[in-house]
Amino acid sequence: MKGRSVTVFTSADSKTLLRRALKYLFVSTFLVAFNLIYGLFSHGIGSDYMRYAFLFPLIGGSLASLILVFLPPPGDIVSNLWRMGLSVLVVGSLLHGIFDIYGSEVAYVTVFFIAGALLLVGALTLYIVKAIQAKR
Repeated sequence: MKGRSVTVFTSADSKTLLRRALKYLFVSTFLVAFNLIYGLFSHGIGSDYMRYAFLFPLIGGSLASLILVFLPPPGDIVSNLWRMGLSVLVVGSLLHGIFDIYGSEVAYVTVFFIAGALLLVGALTLYIVKAIQAKR
C-alpha cells in the first residue's frame, strides 16, 4: 500500500516499554508458578480466580506494552494509572480466589474489580485524550 507506513518508536520510550513488557511477563510467570505450587499442596481445592490471575499482567501488561511500541508512548500518569489498575485486578483476583477456597462470600472483593476497571478506563481515556491533543 503506497503512502502507508508503520512507525516504530525507537527512542528510550520503546526500550522502556519493552523492559516493562518483560517485567509483566515475569509477574505472569510468578503467578503461574504460585498457582502450580499451591496446587501441589491444596488437596484438590482451587479457584479459577487464582488460576487465571496471571492473565491480567500478561494481556494488560506485556501485550499492551508490546502494542504501545507502535503507538505514541504513554505519559507517566497514564502508565502509573494502568499499573495501579492491573495491580488492583491481580490482588482482587487472588483475594477472591482465597475466599472461594475458604468457602465464604465477601462482597467487598467486588470493589477491587470495579476500582481496577475504573483505573484502566481512566488511563485509557487519558491516553486517548492526550493523543488527540498531540495531533492538533
